[in-house]
Amino acid sequence: MGKPDGLTMGPTACFTYGSLMWPDIMAQVCGREVAALQQTKAWLNGHMRHPVLGQDYPGLIAQSGAPALQGVLYRGVTPQELQRLDAFEGEEYERVSVEVVLEDPGAGAAPDPGARTALTAVGSTRASVQQAWVYRFRAAFAHRLGPGDWSDRTFEEQGKARFCARHMRFTQAPAP
Repeated sequence: MGKPDGLTMGPTACFTYGSLMWPDIMAQVCGREVAALQQTKAWLNGHMRHPVLGQDYPGLIAQSGAPALQGVLYRGVTPQELQRLDAFEGEEYERVSVEVVLEDPGAGAAPDPGARTALTAVGSTRASVQQAWVYRFRAAFAHRLGPGDWSDRTFEEQGKARFCARHMRFTQAPAP
């Protein structure tokens, strides 16, 4: 299955769980200031994040019963930015639509018109649920995933500078 073309109707939000949780990296990949994108904490149920062998970034796979995975949801992502994200993620990933659970909307963010309220697996409270794109690791490349959870703390302390040096081509490409 190929990636959606980014120009058809679909979510305008993107859930990130790895290197793109860092606003400076997301801004470089999207080709615009990340301040123009609304961002909030969000959780994805039924998925696990694993390190990709020999890399500083993770891969995400669907796994029934997995605990909620915390990440960052960026709203207002344009079709052109989705195309840039598709190119950045490459052939190992596929962009799929998922439901994410949002941080308490009472924390100052304006409610998103695409969000709905539902009971969630994050705690036992009501929270907003929204459709978003996520980049999931393709099954054909699963042999490249290591055991355990990818550590955002280790990435921040040890892998971010190396990751940025390897992926500078996206910092230099103008937005479409």
